[in-house]
Amino acid sequence: MLRMKIDIESLKLKISESTEMFFRQLSRGEQKKIGQFTTPMPVAEYMAERLIDDADVSINQSVKLLDPGAGTGVLGLAVVEKLFSKYPKCKIKLVVYENEPIALRVLKSNLSLAKSWSAESGLDFSYEIRERNYILEEEGTLEDGVFSFESNYDLVIANPPYKKLSKDSLEADAMNFVVHGAPNLYGFFWAKSAIELRQNATSVFIVPRSWMSGAYFERLRAFVFAQGSIVELHAFDNRNNVFGSTKVLQELVIVVFKKKRVDSVQIWSHDNITSLEQSESILVPRGLVVVGDEQRVYLITNAHQLALAKWAVALPSTFLDSGLKMKTGLTVCFRNRDLVEDEPSANNVPIFYADDFYGHEIRLKRESSQYLSKKRAGLLQDNVDYIFVKRFSTKEESRRIQTAYYEAERFSDEKQISTDNKLNFVVASSSDLLKGAFLVMSSTIFDEYYRLLS
Repeated sequence: MLRMKIDIESLKLKISESTEMFFRQLSRGEQKKIGQFTTPMPVAEYMAERLIDDADVSINQSVKLLDPGAGTGVLGLAVVEKLFSKYPKCKIKLVVYENEPIALRVLKSNLSLAKSWSAESGLDFSYEIRERNYILEEEGTLEDGVFSFESNYDLVIANPPYKKLSKDSLEADAMNFVVHGAPNLYGFFWAKSAIELRQNATSVFIVPRSWMSGAYFERLRAFVFAQGSIVELHAFDNRNNVFGSTKVLQELVIVVFKKKRVDSVQIWSHDNITSLEQSESILVPRGLVVVGDEQRVYLITNAHQLALAKWAVALPSTFLDSGLKMKTGLTVCFRNRDLVEDEPSANNVPIFYADDFYGHEIRLKRESSQYLSKKRAGLLQDNVDYIFVKRFSTKEESRRIQTAYYEAERFSDEKQISTDNKLNFVVASSSDLLKGAFLVMSSTIFDEYYRLLS
C-alpha cells in the first residue's frame, strides 16, 4: 500500500462529512425532484475496487476518469484514492459533471481538498468540473453531438440520477436512439457513457434493477450490449440498506461494464453494505444471464438459480411459439360502476376477480358486484376454458405467479363472462395445450424461474 504524507482517512472523513451535510440540506421532495441520492462511503469504495480490479490499467498509465453525475464527488474520489494506492506513478485526470448548486459547492470543496492531498503526497492528479447537464452538454439538445467525447475515457463511475422523464423532454430527444416507452434518466447516463468509453475500457454504475427486463428498456439493453458486455452484477438482498439514511425504496444493482465482448458474468448477492467484501460470487455463462431477443438480464446469484436458468433454456418452445396468448382482463370496474350489479339476471354475466381464486380453482365468492350488465359487448368474452393469472403480487408472497384454471362447464348456463382488469387470462389453440400450460405455470420451478426476472 502507498504511504501518504497526510492521513488519507482524515481526508475521506472530511469528504464523508461534507456529503452528509449536503444530504441534510435537501428535503425528501428535493431529492426526488433532482433524482439526487448520495452514495454511502462503503458502497463508493467497493464500487471503486470492483472498477479497478476489472480495468486494464498499467502502473505508469495516464488515466482519464469520468463521473457524469458527481454530486459531492464521493465516487470519483474513491477511485482516485484506490488507483494511487495501487499505481502511485500513474497520472489521473478526473472529469466531473454537476449542475445542482448546493452539490456543486460541496463538490468544489472536496476536489480542492483532494488536489491538496495529492500535491503534498507527490501524486499527479488533476480535475475538471463541467457545470452542466451531462446529457445535454452546453448546447441544449445534442443531436449528433452525443458522440462529441466518443472513446474518451479509460474509466467511468456513476450513481446517476433516478428520474422518470417525459418522451418529449430535451434529454429524451437527445437520446432518442434508446427511448422506448417511459424513459428514465439513469439509462441515458449509461448509454452516453458507453459511447464515451475507450475500447476495452470499464465502467461501474449503481442503478435500479428496472433496466434488466421489460419493453421500456429494451432499446437501452440492445444499445449498450452492442457496445460491450456486463462483466459483474451485484445485487442487494435488502432494498432498504443500500443508501442508509436516504431511505431509497429501490432494488439496486451495481453493474460493471466493459467495452468488449465477454463470455461470462460474475454475480454477487450482498446481505449488507457493511460486509460487501465478505460476499461470495458465482460465475455464469453470458447466454444464461442475457436471454432472448429482448436481451433480458437474469440475476442468477446461486447454484439453484443457475439450474433454473438451464431448465428454462432447455424448454422446447416459448409461450407464444406454443400457441398460447395472455390477455388483460376486459373490465376496469371503477370506470364502469354503472354496469356492475349484485344479483344475477338474464341481462348480466358473471365477472371474475382476483379474489375469486379458491386455490387453483375459480368460484363466485363475492356478496356484491359479482355481475356485469350485457349492455357493453366489448367487455364480454366467450365462456370457454381459461387460465386466470393474478396481475399483481408482492415480492413477499409465497408465489409471484398465482394461477387458477377456469372451467367453463362449471358455469355452463353462461354463454359469456367478463374478467376484471386486475386479472390476466390465457387462451390456447387446444384444450390439452391449455391444461399443460396450466400445470407448468402453476409449478414451483416456474414460479422460482419467474423471480429471476421479476
